[in-house]
Parts: sequence; C-alpha cells; structure tokens
Amino acid sequence: MTREAAEWSAEESDRRFAQGPPHDELTELAATLDGLLDRLAASLRHERLFSAELSHELRTPLARILARSELMLARERSPSEYREALEAVNASALQMTRTVEALVSEARLQADAPRGSCDLREVLATVVVASKETARQHGCSIDLGTTAHPVRVGASADLVERIIQPVVDNACSYGSSSVRIRLDERPASRVLIRISDDGSGIGDDERERIFDPGYRGGASGANGVGAGLGLALARRLATSAGATIEAPRAASGGLVVIDLPTT
Repeated sequence: MTREAAEWSAEESDRRFAQGPPHDELTELAATLDGLLDRLAASLRHERLFSAELSHELRTPLARILARSELMLARERSPSEYREALEAVNASALQMTRTVEALVSEARLQADAPRGSCDLREVLATVVVASKETARQHGCSIDLGTTAHPVRVGASADLVERIIQPVVDNACSYGSSSVRIRLDERPASRVLIRISDDGSGIGDDERERIFDPGYRGGASGANGVGAGLGLALARRLATSAGATIEAPRAASGGLVVIDLPTT
C-alpha cells in the first residue's frame, strides 16, 4: 500500500487501494483511505468546475472592457464619448463583481448559510441592462414584462441575477430578433420566469443536454457562440437557491422556464 501510494501522481485522482470489503485491520485502513480519496477527488472536481465557471462568467465583461477601451484609445474622442465609454466599463466591472459575489453566495449556501431575499423585478431590470450589449451584437430586442407589485424571492439578488443572466444572454445569442421575459406568479409561494426567443428553438434531444457542462446546442454551429458553461452554472445555482430551471417544448423558438421560491 505504501509503494502504491508513493507511485501515484497528483493527476491520478481516480486511483484507489481497492482491497474489497474490510475483513481485518489493513483492509479496513484501505477502505477508510479509499473513502478519504473519494472525498478529496470530489473536492478537486468541484474546484476545477468552479475555476471553469468563473473564467467563463468573467470572459464576457472582460471582453467588453477591452473592446471599449481599445476603441477609445484608437483616436481622440469627445468628452461625451469618453464618459459613455467609462459608464460601459463601469457596468462591466460591476457585472464581474456581482458574478464573483454570486459564486461566493453559492458556496455559502452549500454551507447552509442564510439565503437572503430580493425583489425579482429589480433583478430582472439589472439583467436586461447587462444584456443590452449582447442583444445589440445579435440584433435582438429584449421585451421585459413584470408585475405592478414587488415579487420577493428567497435568494440574494446576486445569486438570482447569475441564474437568470446566462439564460437571457443565450436567448439573445440564438434569437432572430426578439427576446421576451415574463413573470407568472403561482400558488404555493412560487414564481415562474419565462424567457423565450424567436430563434430556431431547442431540439427534443437537447432539452436536458444544454444544461450539461461543456455542451453547446446544435444551433451554436452556425454562430459559434458560448463555451457550454453558462446554463450549467445557472442550473447549479438554481438548485442551491431551491429553484429549478427547465427547457420545455415551445410552439416556436426557444423557451427556458425558471421556477423560484417566493417569500
């Protein structure tokens, strides 16, 4: 066992002693160590997934900051143009800050920390502003319809934003010209967010696969968008917040429904 362990490299997180059911002190020790290695491997997978998700979520606002700053530095601009650019850079920097805070919130939820609450209408307004550049790039408009009264959900604003944002960005990327966001309050303290687009839609064989890490939908072949992590992160965060996220059939276009608990 000592020689085996000494031969394993740091990359061989799947190696185990595998001595079978314990029947003496040494096999009991081997089983205990195998259990420890299982937990360490799970932690390592979580850290790698966290790093991939973080880099994916920060890539878009970083790209916006670089693009806008390079454009402004290409030649002299008017004061109003500089101000507009700084506002765009500030908005992207704020989005990055909220992304990090959301991922930290998700980690705290796993440790049974208080979930917090927020007004869903305010979060949706923030999401629409953050998605304006993506919508502009793909020639889409975003139509937001909310309620006349506050709708409080049982999760922090940062966490709810990171659940909704990838879905709206995806809809803008795959929609032809428009994206619709609608609220549907339900009994039993739930609220549905329906995010639809007028694109080619989601195939029946992809309704679950689009939420797998690294999977990119069939329509991505045409426009090359996405790294296949946004929706996977959205579903994981939704689970942490006691919510669900699904892609049901739609009469036309794409549809994703987020089911959140209200307070």
